[in-house]
Amino acid sequence: MKRIISAVLAMAVALTSLQGCYGKMALTRKVYRINGEVQNKYLRSLVSWVFIIVPVYGVSALVDFIVFNTIEFWSGSNPIGATEKDFQYAENGERFQIKARKSGDVVTYVIDHYRGSTYLDTMAINWNVKNGNSAATMSQAGKVTEFQATLKKGGVEVASSSEVAGSRVPETVAFYK
Repeated sequence: MKRIISAVLAMAVALTSLQGCYGKMALTRKVYRINGEVQNKYLRSLVSWVFIIVPVYGVSALVDFIVFNTIEFWSGSNPIGATEKDFQYAENGERFQIKARKSGDVVTYVIDHYRGSTYLDTMAINWNVKNGNSAATMSQAGKVTEFQATLKKGGVEVASSSEVAGSRVPETVAFYK
């Protein structure tokens, strides 16, 4: 009888604590991203099989669901996904999908630009919050332009370089005081 009461009590606690607990599944996404970063398609396939056979995906999803998503449900933030944020901004038919990630002192933004449903360009920005310097790459129609923003005495210098005859030619674009 005690086992039945304990099981019913455990089920009641689980149901009340896990209700509506669909969160970011940040741990599972990170494991999936690790697999996706493998460049060789055959090796990536092998890693997928290993992650399924040695239940890496299953365990990460279970831990996400039971622990981290429950924490997110009750506190409002996921401790695993706290360094990630995806959002979008739209105005006048222009749409920007922004992915922000923080790793140590570097915040990375990847901004995909769309007009309607047509993809236009991507800008990736790496910003070092400790020293204030940043580097950006703009990819548009096969052309890549690099930007650097550096703290200088009295302001910020922005330099640009683009592919010219197979080499990069840097030039100062602006100086902000």
